[in-house]
Amino acid sequence: MPTNAPSRPAGATAESSSKAGAAARPPMGGRIVYTFLLVMLVVGLLPLAVVARKLITISRESLVTSQQEVQLQMASAIARQVDASIDGARAEMARLAEGIAALPRGPDGSPPVAGGWRKLLDGYLGGSLVLLRFTTGSGGAIESHQQGLAIPQEAMDAITHGTGAALGGRAEVSDPVTLPGNGAPHALLAVTVPVGAGGSGGALSGLVDFGVLWAPVASAGHAGYTIYALDREARLFADLDEGGILARGDYKSFGVVQEFSRSGGRSAITTEFTMVSGGHRVEYLASVDTTNAGWGIFVQLEKREAYAAVDQMVRTALVWAGLAVGLALVLSYLLASTVTRPIQALAAGTEAFARGQLEHRVQVRSRNELGALAATFNTMARQMQDYIQRLKAAAQVNSELFMGTIKALADAIDEKDPYTRGHSERVNGYAVLLAKQMGLGKKEIREVHISSLFHDIGKIGIEDKILRKPAMLTDQEYTVMKQHPEKGAQILSKIKAMRDIIPGIRFHHERWDGSGYPLGMKGEQIPISARIVAVADAFDAMTTNRPYQKAMAFDTAIARLLDLSEKVYDKKVVLAFQEAYRAGSFKQPPVVDVEEQ
Repeated sequence: MPTNAPSRPAGATAESSSKAGAAARPPMGGRIVYTFLLVMLVVGLLPLAVVARKLITISRESLVTSQQEVQLQMASAIARQVDASIDGARAEMARLAEGIAALPRGPDGSPPVAGGWRKLLDGYLGGSLVLLRFTTGSGGAIESHQQGLAIPQEAMDAITHGTGAALGGRAEVSDPVTLPGNGAPHALLAVTVPVGAGGSGGALSGLVDFGVLWAPVASAGHAGYTIYALDREARLFADLDEGGILARGDYKSFGVVQEFSRSGGRSAITTEFTMVSGGHRVEYLASVDTTNAGWGIFVQLEKREAYAAVDQMVRTALVWAGLAVGLALVLSYLLASTVTRPIQALAAGTEAFARGQLEHRVQVRSRNELGALAATFNTMARQMQDYIQRLKAAAQVNSELFMGTIKALADAIDEKDPYTRGHSERVNGYAVLLAKQMGLGKKEIREVHISSLFHDIGKIGIEDKILRKPAMLTDQEYTVMKQHPEKGAQILSKIKAMRDIIPGIRFHHERWDGSGYPLGMKGEQIPISARIVAVADAFDAMTTNRPYQKAMAFDTAIARLLDLSEKVYDKKVVLAFQEAYRAGSFKQPPVVDVEEQ
């Protein structure tokens, strides 16, 4: 038996050589064109990128600061607008008080005809005024208000408090009093002014509908912004909230509201805070300024909308920077290609040669050093092609000789036992078919192929009187016969190339439940090649005539194998064998009676 290539099957030389070449090929660390591109980026574009990044950072900070200033100016403008509206309401009340002071009164200072005064007060109602009360110095009061108006006690308390101040000669504007309801906040202000010098003529109090004063703010076109007003106790009394943000969360948890509360209602700030709504975190930019009365006017906008101009500027800068980088890369690539194209052709030729395309040649038209290198490569390729073809021919002969020797040995083993003539070849056919049916790889199929031919090689060491006995063996003879797997393994153990084949030979009489021999292996411990050979061996024994049994039909034999599954044989192997039979992969051969040979 040749020893220089005993384990390589026919036709495997080119494939193995190709794989070996591919495995031996060093990994490509990078292409020259990438080096050109990297140099271009580092030398030409990196300084530009650093400067551009710095300019973008400065511009971004400037735009962010500008947006914050604009938003704070908006809050301040609304606060001044509210102050102006309050001052206007106070001035209007003062004018009404001057008119009332000039009217005639009784000896005690009271209105001579209360009904006439009430009509006078009714005539003053309208616009933002929803209630007027005139209180004389002696405590008498005449009141007029809009029909259907429900005045909360808090508002009446504010009028009472303001009346006392006005009788002392001091005008007063109360904090907003919010009317109950489920809609937008609706607040009233109690404005009280003295009548006559130092309140000598009494006090005039009015309830002003703050919604009328807030209307110009709501109609000013602050699209996208959330605007709201809080008194000194952080109570909401007016808002412009088209997005319903205030209804989705506790506005007192807003960072800007907390800053306002900590400052005691005297602050003008712009800050950022995060609100959690519907399980999502939303960032806001918020500004607050205070009115003369200490009320907070809040203006806030989602941060992504507030900084939309900033983000647009950054995106525009990145787009132009990307275009510049892309143009530089294209030009660098075109320049590098003039150098790298011949090198790529050489690399492609080398890879093709390593894959076994021995006829491949490199086509390089350059007349420089790269062209000379290509010509040298082509010469080397022709010489190596001739050498490899000679090696392939020798390997083919070697493989055929090896397989022929195996088959000859298998036939010699079968000739020792006239009752099993052709057994090894049939077992080999069944085992290889079964290995393919189970989807084993080429290496495993080859191991099954050779081990199935050699599975009974150990019978060379068994006496002929036992092998040729035309009857059932005695227990002592059977003990001797059971030595043939170990004897086969010992015979082949000295051949290094057969080491992967030995498990299929040595363990093909092991049983799935561990009751087999020689080691009593069980289940998955038994090598797959041995499990396959065991099924093929048993099937052939069942379907050929022996001195101690008559041949079974194939269907009967397969049914018997299934009965013995998971006790003697691997059920997965038996089921695969059954599938192959049903698929017509092999047909029932004629039953041969060895006694008639």
